[in-house]
Amino acid sequence: MAEKIEPKSSEGLISELQVDIVIPTLNEGMTIDDILQDISNLKLPIEVSALVIDGGSLDNTLEICKKANVRVIRQRSRGKGTAIREAVEYSNADIIVFIDGDGTYSIADLEMLLEPLLTDSADMVVGSRVKTKREKGSISFLNNIGNKLFNKTINFSLGSGVADSLSGYRAFYRKTFMEFVLFSNSFEIEVEMTVEALAKGYRVLEVPISYGRRHGTNTKLSSLDDGIKIGRTLLFILMNVNPLKFFGIFSLGFFVVGLYPGILVIVEKISTGQIISLPAVVLAALLFISSAICMVIGILSELVVTSRRRLEAMIKRTH
Repeated sequence: MAEKIEPKSSEGLISELQVDIVIPTLNEGMTIDDILQDISNLKLPIEVSALVIDGGSLDNTLEICKKANVRVIRQRSRGKGTAIREAVEYSNADIIVFIDGDGTYSIADLEMLLEPLLTDSADMVVGSRVKTKREKGSISFLNNIGNKLFNKTINFSLGSGVADSLSGYRAFYRKTFMEFVLFSNSFEIEVEMTVEALAKGYRVLEVPISYGRRHGTNTKLSSLDDGIKIGRTLLFILMNVNPLKFFGIFSLGFFVVGLYPGILVIVEKISTGQIISLPAVVLAALLFISSAICMVIGILSELVVTSRRRLEAMIKRTH
């Protein structure tokens, strides 16, 4: 179980908390001004400030941020995942909020994301685009199908109930984020954060938010390319989080498929007294051997993952 984050519960201590709204940008001149204005107009009992991390904008994004007197970091490397990690390293705030700079998410929903953290109801709060009405055309058909597929895979592997693992609007204590082990450099960072939080036992809460169509420049997402990246990352993570279930599925699949040629060979032997279909014998043997190998790999991987978790727990207790 992950280390519990103790929020500052009294009103006096809550008012001392600092919140950084991290906004990764890349040519968001058409929308960033409205987002920064909405942040400056917020009336919350805690200190909220914007932190823009720019991936090399060539439009007027940086000029707008400078005019608004907002902190800006220049990314050392490209990619949204890199931007998120670099921004958290730079920030000293108690709570970190991530929001895209394309105007698809609303700052008006920020209070809903912060409230569960301040009342110790969650460790990570995700703005769900699924649990509410969204603007028509805000999510493409392929992206919607991909999101559902990833959610079902995560929920099956981890026994969770996530509805929107790819949401880019989420909040958590900085201390929580620092417990994550993240490798993704691109848009797959969202699903990686979701799996990391669930795997480490953090309480993940989804709240319904408004979600609109992207304004200004065209989307930087590629349904196929980014879907492949996210899927590859998801499989890699699940192999390291719940390997026995992951390889167990393949083991069961090979075994079930191998039953058909195996039964044919047995029936042939009983009815004719000899085995004529040698290809069926070879195929059945290969499938059953593959099933056994997958199960052995799953068991060994599970032992490795369990040992790693115990080692991490011992290191935490030591420090």
